[in-house]
Parts: sequence; C-alpha cells; structure tokens
Amino acid sequence: MKYTLSVALVVATAGGAMAHDVTVDKCGASLVFETEPERQVVHDMNMTDMAFALGLQDKIVGLTGISGWYKTSPDFDTLRGDTPELAPKYPVVENLVAVEPDLFLAGWHYGMKPGGDVTTDTLVPFGIKRMILTES
Repeated sequence: MKYTLSVALVVATAGGAMAHDVTVDKCGASLVFETEPERQVVHDMNMTDMAFALGLQDKIVGLTGISGWYKTSPDFDTLRGDTPELAPKYPVVENLVAVEPDLFLAGWHYGMKPGGDVTTDTLVPFGIKRMILTES
C-alpha cells in the first residue's frame, strides 16, 4: 500500500505537464487530477519531507503543523526557504482558503480529524482537493 501511495503521489504532484487526467485511489475513493496541482499546502513534518523529496518546493504555498510540534533542522529550513507556516499546529479553513491552494496534503488524524475544523467535507466548497494519507 505504501508503494502504491508513493507512486500515486509522484504521478499526481511531480513536475511537468500532464498528458491526461490522473486518478489516484485514496483508500477506496478516487481523486482525479485534471491538471497538475500548482498551489499546495502541506501539513506535518512527514508530509512535508515527502513533498521536499519529490522536489515540490516551488509548488508549496504554505505549511501547517510544523513549529507547534517539531524543531526543524538546518536542512529542513533550507529546503523550506520562505514558504510560510500558516498554522503552528492544526490549520483552520480560513488559513487554507487565504492562500488559494488547489491541493491540501495531510494525514488522517493529524492534519484532518473527525470533528476538526478541516475535514474532507469542509474543503469541498472551496475547490481544494485533499490528498489524505492514512499511513505515512
């Protein structure tokens, strides 16, 4: 499952033009990308490290859930550059909507959680796609 999800992340978010729609199986639900996500918000250190490993820094418009829980390394800070942290712990919908992302990458129960402000349903009205990982 981790391999499949890693491949899906590369296909859905790696640089370059997409010749056709890409559909990612996200825990049994389909997530369709008609175009490559250009404005991404990433939650949590693990997700951010994955995005950095894929070279997505130029597409990340904000981070959440970093300084409220973690101390960053000089390497992380270099890769992060001037990307703003929108919330030190959990984001609220307003944090995300303010930077107009087309993708929010987070984990379930960290980043998004039942009863939290940011859920798969609360982002739908704003056209923000959600890539939610249950294991990372």
